[in-house]
Amino acid sequence: MIEGSCLCGAVRFSAKAMSGIVECHCAMCRKAAGGHAGFFFVSFRRDVTWQGAEHLTQYESSPGLVRRFCARCGTAMTGANLKVPDATIILAANALDGEVPARVVAQEYRASKAAWAERHDGAPSCEAGWAGWEKLRP
Repeated sequence: MIEGSCLCGAVRFSAKAMSGIVECHCAMCRKAAGGHAGFFFVSFRRDVTWQGAEHLTQYESSPGLVRRFCARCGTAMTGANLKVPDATIILAANALDGEVPARVVAQEYRASKAAWAERHDGAPSCEAGWAGWEKLRP
């Protein structure tokens, strides 16, 4: 079983199975995810159960497409799904709990990739929170 939750724990989902993860670089997905890309996967609606769904709110990000997120903490819980649902649902990989048997299998809208996300592998890194924030102040 695949499980996910929002930051505050008010909303949870479980899915019987999932596709591979798609990394989307379009501007809408970057903003919805709050990062350099949105990460999503697909499941069948019939195989997904929700707890705390009353805490979900939605935004029509483009005509006929809705994104759902926790109204308490703002965690994205779905990608851009059809306003009139079909058999599948796009779920936000950022909400996944623990290890899952999937990896990124595709990237889309690479031409829209944020320039600041390029070539950052050489940036200083650490295993926990970074203590060097004071060095970044202007």
